[in-house]
Order: sequence, then C-alpha cells, then structure tokens
Amino acid sequence: MMSRKKLGFGILVLVVATVLYYFNHTQQVKNLNTLQEAVNVQLTQMQMNGFTVSDREIKKETEHFVVQINDPEKAAQFLKEKGIQVTLEEAKELKGVQIATDVSYLKDTITLELYPLTLPTYLTAAFTTENDKKVLGQIEAMIKKKTFLMHVDITHSTTTFTGHIKDINEVLEGEKEVKITLHGLQFSGDIKEEKIVKYMQRFNTLHLYMSNEINRTISGYQSHYALTGSTAYDYTTDYSIEQINIAEGEEGTLFADTIVLHSTSIVKNGLATETLKAKIKNLDLLFEKEKFGMQTLELDMNVSNLDIDTLEKLQKTDSKKEKEFDTHLETLVSNNMHFDIANLSVNKVTLHGKEMNGFNLDAKLDIDESLDIYRLGMKPKHALKKMEGDINLSLSKELLELIKEDPKAMLTYMMYRPKRVLGQRVYKIEIQNGTLKINGKPVEF
Repeated sequence: MMSRKKLGFGILVLVVATVLYYFNHTQQVKNLNTLQEAVNVQLTQMQMNGFTVSDREIKKETEHFVVQINDPEKAAQFLKEKGIQVTLEEAKELKGVQIATDVSYLKDTITLELYPLTLPTYLTAAFTTENDKKVLGQIEAMIKKKTFLMHVDITHSTTTFTGHIKDINEVLEGEKEVKITLHGLQFSGDIKEEKIVKYMQRFNTLHLYMSNEINRTISGYQSHYALTGSTAYDYTTDYSIEQINIAEGEEGTLFADTIVLHSTSIVKNGLATETLKAKIKNLDLLFEKEKFGMQTLELDMNVSNLDIDTLEKLQKTDSKKEKEFDTHLETLVSNNMHFDIANLSVNKVTLHGKEMNGFNLDAKLDIDESLDIYRLGMKPKHALKKMEGDINLSLSKELLELIKEDPKAMLTYMMYRPKRVLGQRVYKIEIQNGTLKINGKPVEF
C-alpha cells in the first residue's frame, strides 16, 4: 500500500537548493569563462555536502544532469545553512529519489525544468502485492511522461527566482481507486549571499483520495518566509489556509477554515526567542457521529532562551537513543527557558449537539537550569522543584458542567472548587517552591 508520507515537500527542497547554485553564477561569472564552468563549481560543492550529481550532458546553451541525496545528514545540514529548513527524517525519506534537471541559458534568465526519475526507496519497498505492483507501474508511467514537472526561472540581473509545478489530475486504478489533484502551485523568492532570504509559495487545491479510506483536501494555501538575521533561526513566517478537510474512514473527520499563523524567531548570544500567533475561525472534529466543534480558536505564545546549537543537535538525534536525547534535552533547558502563553482561547464550543461559551487561558512558566531530565522520568514531582509559574483558566459554566460528566473530572471538581467571576468559572494554578496549588489549595501527590 502506498505510504502516506509527503514526497512533494522534499522534491521542492532539492529544487530550491539547485536554484541557489545556479543563481550564484552572477557573482562568479566575472572570473569564469562560461556559465557552465560556474555551474560546475557549484555542483562540485553539492557533491561534497551529501548530494550525488550524475548523467551530466553539456551543450552550448543547454545542459542536463541528475541530482540525488546520498548522505541525508550532510544534505540536511547543508540545506539548513542555505536557509532551507529540512529535518534529518525528511532528508532520509528522499533517499532513492533521482531528480533530473534540464537547464537553458537564455539572454536574461536561466530556466530549469526538474522532474523525478525514481521514487523514494522506502516507497518502492512498500509495494509488495500484485495490486501494489499494478499501482507502482502506473506511477512509473506518470514519471515517464513528466507528470510531476517543476519549472523555475532565475533572472540574471536580480536576486529573484520564480516557478511553478505543472497541474496534476491523475487517477490510479487498482483494488482501491486513488486520485491525486494539485492546482495552481506557484513559488518565488530572493537570494542573497547564497542563502534564500525570502520565499513565497501558494496553491489553489491539493487533493488526495483513496477509496473510502482517505479523502484529504487543502485549498487556498499561502506561505511567506523571510530570513531576518545571520542564522537559520532568525526568521519570520506567515501561513494562511482557506480550508482543510480530512476524512479517514473510521478514524474520523476534521474540518477547519480560515487558518492564519504568524511566527518569528530571533537569536541573540546563541539563544533564540520564538513566538507563535495562530487563529482558526472554525475547527470541527467528527468521531462516530459525535461532533466536537470550536469557533474562533486563538493562540499567542513565545518561548525564550533556546540554545540553538543544542537544538540542532537534538534535531539530529534519534529519539530512540534515549540517553543521548535526554542529554541534549537537559542542555537545551539549562539556560532558564521561559514559556509565556499570553492567550489560548476558544469563543464557542459545540459538543453533544449543544453550543456553549468556551474558555480563556494564560500562563507563564520558568524552568530552572538545574532540571534533571533523568530524575524527571523517575520522579515527575522533581519538575515542581525546578519550575515556577502561574496558569489562569477561565471557562463558562456550561463547559464546566459538561466536563464534570467525566467521573475523574467530577472528583477533581469536588476537591478543587473554581471561583466565580462575572459568570465564569476561574482556576488559578500556581507552581512555586516545589508545590502546586489550585486556587490556593495545595495539591497532594
């Protein structure tokens, strides 16, 4: 059965990386006889940083070659240095993918057309049954006719590139019908000193359908990224999505519309401060004919004192290597990390067919640099001695009554009564000096 992992993002990363190197000729061409020689310099550097370049054919005004990842760890790090955020896991998923590149050297632009020649190794290995092989044959036929084609234009005289992916409307026949649709994907960006400093992407519709098992649609997607400092952790990003609709059979259905996200990251003295603001107009979850809905969901939070060197090491470490992972995690929090949730709120909640007012939450939390991750695993109470903070929760009477229908929640309610403020039910949670209090009453462990 086909893997559900996303291939498109990884291909796009490879494309943008290639664009970077082609653009770099504008700085080097003064010292080189031809643009091809400049390209050769950059392709050589790619081969030193986790990529393989093969099947190169050079003509007077055109050129062809094939790029693939052979060392995911080196490639992921290399792309990060160029302003492209890609995890080690995403780079690993691209092993086995070969991207063919056709280049045309025009008067004012360099034009690239990129298309896959092969599928990822993990994906081809997943095709085992006769039906799978039938589907695989159809995908390979799509690859041969360049169904997945990306076009990129780089302007000689500026630091800009633009591009698009050819619209896709494909149906795969087998035991389960699969439909893939992609309409209107366009992207553009600016490059400075071999780094992508601005990047924009948008598409009208992305749809994946697999019989009655999967039906996913994302529409009206836009994203903007800008590098704002000297590290990969100095940036701003903005996302907006008109609508998301995901139905996965018995697992349920998710619907969301009018989604807006804004995040920033600023590095000072090796420590990053990251902020996130998000707003969703409507979010509905449907499980076994039971609907849980939220209207006007908002989040405003930031995390400060993140050690970026340790953060990079943590991202490279396999979570299964618990000791190494915990060591990096402990180092990460050794700079007195601070969490601040200025607002987490939902205006309206719908459950059991009833619509009611929602809740508001704000919180501040400081983590002491002496927090021992190993002890935390054995004695969670250890965390209380290494943290200080306040959490304020205000929820409607109707929502609290609904929560109380759960026996455990009812027991907690009986032990820790809320305060009543302007019709709301209010909890003030304090963590201080190794103790946890709810509305002034200590919590016993």
